Amino acid sequence: MIRQTLAAVALSAVASAGMFAAGPAQAQNATVLTYIGTIGDNTRMGTQTFTITAGAQPNSYTMQGRVDLDFNIKVMLFSTHVINKSQYTETWVNGKLASFKGQTNDRGDQYKIEYGNAGGKPAVTAVKGNDKPSPKEVSADIAPASFWLETYFMKQPHPQYISTNSGKVKPAKPPKLEGQQTVNFRGQQVKVNYYTMDFDGEKYEFWYLADSGLLFKRSEPSEGGKVVFTLESFASK
Repeated sequence: MIRQTLAAVALSAVASAGMFAAGPAQAQNATVLTYIGTIGDNTRMGTQTFTITAGAQPNSYTMQGRVDLDFNIKVMLFSTHVINKSQYTETWVNGKLASFKGQTNDRGDQYKIEYGNAGGKPAVTAVKGNDKPSPKEVSADIAPASFWLETYFMKQPHPQYISTNSGKVKPAKPPKLEGQQTVNFRGQQVKVNYYTMDFDGEKYEFWYLADSGLLFKRSEPSEGGKVVFTLESFASK
């Protein structure tokens, strides 16, 4: 189950053999995954981290995401300095999104994002700067566009996703499993499951570690070239 696979990655950070050997998970332990982001011709953007903690209930987790980007990108004849810092928290209960809260500073624009049930109806509220909050009713099967776990995001498709950057609600088609590949991770050959998905009219690609279901790599298009986040390290705390 997911709880065992999270423990497997956490334990592998301190184990010298058996990179994804399973073991018992403990709710008080957290698994921290760090990704390096690049754009275009391998220009480094910065980092993204996922801190995953098992909850008291079965199949329940809290995931704290953090994005810290600072880079220069040239589009056409114009060079742009991009600074993007965001933090968000996802709470999953019994495999379903229970709540989401986030805030972003995107090149000086401030966003606050929240998902929950207002009066029994699921809704997303995304506020830019001092704008007036305006909740938007959404599908009960919505999910944040963090894509950190294969089971939650690929094996149980969602018709809508919340942008973790701006709070915009975006449509998506069911992902397609294209097959299994072998990749090099920290000097070892590991199996990954490769998916593609039509996300808001654009092709996204995902690679998940076959033994754990955790995200290994994500690729998406952008004006400045392809954006790729690749797993750099993991640890337990």
